[in-house]
Amino acid sequence: MGFNSFEDAKYWEKSSCGILCLKMAIDTFLLSQRKPLSPPIVEYIKRGIKIGAYRDSVGWTHEGLAQLSKEFNFSAVSMGSTKVVKLCEALRQNFLPIISIKWAFENHKTLKEKFLFWKKFGGHLALVVGFEEDNGELEGFYIHHTSILPEHNWQYKFVPLEKFKQGFTGRCIIIKS
Repeated sequence: MGFNSFEDAKYWEKSSCGILCLKMAIDTFLLSQRKPLSPPIVEYIKRGIKIGAYRDSVGWTHEGLAQLSKEFNFSAVSMGSTKVVKLCEALRQNFLPIISIKWAFENHKTLKEKFLFWKKFGGHLALVVGFEEDNGELEGFYIHHTSILPEHNWQYKFVPLEKFKQGFTGRCIIIKS
């Protein structure tokens, strides 16, 4: 994760899917522009804490992640009640949405387990990197997702539309280069 010292390693506990999604989005833009990758994740965490984007009591907020993107010369907007059509529009404009999701699009947890997870961690975030259509009909989205569960670490995983809709909360952060 880019920790260069024991002191830096203490920041591992502030690393989460939100901050990792932001780094993935920014690095995707930089790679497409043939520029070097952004700093290690520990630098994101340190800057985020410094500007108040992260607080121990709540973790990373959508607004905080949007503000942190500006620290790396990108812009972002936090949105609520977003429809999947808006995600497609953003992707067509070469923007990358970081979306709020319920338990990695999987429905294997009990309602009690989901509630306790959301209460403790505030949910998951995933980076949407593409979508697929068939004759103008949306089929689903391609997702990057990080998790402590290895089976939920996805890179460019296709999630069918119905499963996507079941997991997507409507909240997102649209990152622009």
